[in-house]
Amino acid sequence: MAYLTFDRLNKETSSRIKGQVFEKAYSLNESIDKAGTSDKRIFLSYRRNDIKYVKPIVAFLKSRGVKVYIDYLDDTLPNPPDHTTAKILRDSLTKCQKFILLATPNSKESNWMPWELGLGDGHTGYENTIIFPLVRTDSYWDEREYYKIYGYIEEVNSKDNSTRDWAVFYPDGTAAIWLWDWLSK
Repeated sequence: MAYLTFDRLNKETSSRIKGQVFEKAYSLNESIDKAGTSDKRIFLSYRRNDIKYVKPIVAFLKSRGVKVYIDYLDDTLPNPPDHTTAKILRDSLTKCQKFILLATPNSKESNWMPWELGLGDGHTGYENTIIFPLVRTDSYWDEREYYKIYGYIEEVNSKDNSTRDWAVFYPDGTAAIWLWDWLSK
């Protein structure tokens, strides 16, 4: 088992996403407002200090056919945050079927991420709310106590050990599910 590391994300980003432009993008937030789409929508919670890691994570998720809401592309959010921020985030989350919290060492400093995690759990449900650890070393994750409540993403070998892929594991003992199956259900 292994978590996604900063080094690996940087290497894969430079090899896979090189030259790709992330514009104020139709393909991300604006697509969430389109009616009649059958694609799953993900609310991605992250710490603003980690914004440079968000783009490759979004590309990683989009490569699997999902749409991703990320707040920094939401022009309706006030800067700096004020009393309307919570309402806008809540409304945006209600348009999503899944919730992923990008957990990094910086996440501990966020005031919004715990709130968003609870809101995500309340809206999407336990099975559809997971943590995506992004760590310095692939075998250690410095978890917050409340992260242990939720499923988390980890890379594992297939049953026949022929390939490696990402899976979601739940702390309650629920059987693991491949991440791509989790994203599509």
